[in-house]
Amino acid sequence: MGEIMELLPLVLGVTMGLVTSYTDLKTGFIDDIHVFPTLALVEMLKSGERPKEALDRVPIPAVEGGILYYAYKGLSSGDTYLAIAGLIGFLVGLLLGLVLYWIGAWASGDALILAGFSALLPVAPPTAKFIAPYTAGHPLYPITLLLNSIIAVFPFIFGYSLVRILKTGKTEEMKKIFLDGAVGIARLTLWILGSMGILLALESFLGLSLGGVTSWVIAMAMIFALGKLGRTGDVIALAGTVYPIYLEPTITAGMALKTFALLYLVKVFFGLVKFMRREVLMEEVPVEELREWDILGETIFEKEGKIRRDRTDPFERLKVALLKADLSLLKPDYGKVIASPSAEGLTKEQIEELKRLVEEGKLENRFLRKKAMPFAPAIFLGFLISYFIGDLFWLLELKLMGL
Repeated sequence: MGEIMELLPLVLGVTMGLVTSYTDLKTGFIDDIHVFPTLALVEMLKSGERPKEALDRVPIPAVEGGILYYAYKGLSSGDTYLAIAGLIGFLVGLLLGLVLYWIGAWASGDALILAGFSALLPVAPPTAKFIAPYTAGHPLYPITLLLNSIIAVFPFIFGYSLVRILKTGKTEEMKKIFLDGAVGIARLTLWILGSMGILLALESFLGLSLGGVTSWVIAMAMIFALGKLGRTGDVIALAGTVYPIYLEPTITAGMALKTFALLYLVKVFFGLVKFMRREVLMEEVPVEELREWDILGETIFEKEGKIRRDRTDPFERLKVALLKADLSLLKPDYGKVIASPSAEGLTKEQIEELKRLVEEGKLENRFLRKKAMPFAPAIFLGFLISYFIGDLFWLLELKLMGL
């Protein structure tokens, strides 16, 4: 019985992954009942839909199953922390998914799928061979799930985008993707090494013992602070590298090169995603072709009495916010938002308002409309990798460090 119970997260995860991948590829929508039936039931009762009608769509209690599974394991073993791991994992996964939804990279259904898998794998399973220190001993395995999902979709995005660039002859796009941003990557590398060097010096000279999640949290806070300080932060970070260079100059230089290489790969990935979003997954249409549920690729807003539009790519905004260490840049002050790239799509009222603005000459009759990109299969693949292999991102880091 115990061995069968151990397989519950895998069985629920595979069932949910197959069904949501199918519906995402076929319709572009994720049904809540295939991830979190309790949430679906609440929404049905609020909308007036009869619960019996909901049962026509087979419920898959991934979230509920994960929370109850770890509650049972924790309570039966006397481990209170493990007992609430499923709930914490669900909340962490939901938060990570909502961040991507917030910047417009994911739909709300994708965020819910990640939360569902996170409830099933809040901690690393026994089958995982590579466990990152930032998730070890805590219900933070959703970070691994997300990173593995991104890595899983990378080959497809890379190959597809490269072929598209070559076919369209947009060599300038290729140059931007592979060559632009090197200075920013170098600065971020410096902040990372500087923060690690400062932590190492503190441990050596003050006798502090910082390990596990604590050291990672402090390092992230220091990196953020160094970025916020601008050029002064660069100088402080450079000073922070003196101690590790003094101890192990060769190893430190190697880590700098490998960190730069890893960050460069991440930068290329987001560059390719940006290209796909702009050139493949986006189209420009007149207001007459906009339909209810369509998702805009821009924000139409009214500010200071003028109708304006913002077509800034969310990934570009995220990059600038991280480099400037100013998260407020992720959500500009638009004033009155008329229509935006919300995952819920356009309403009839919003379309009528856009038509009125076009007719009055206040808005040019051209709108960016997103084409759906199914992320559910990539998140499912990330779950399988996380279950059977572990953290690919950490494995890549180990390889880059020569370990």
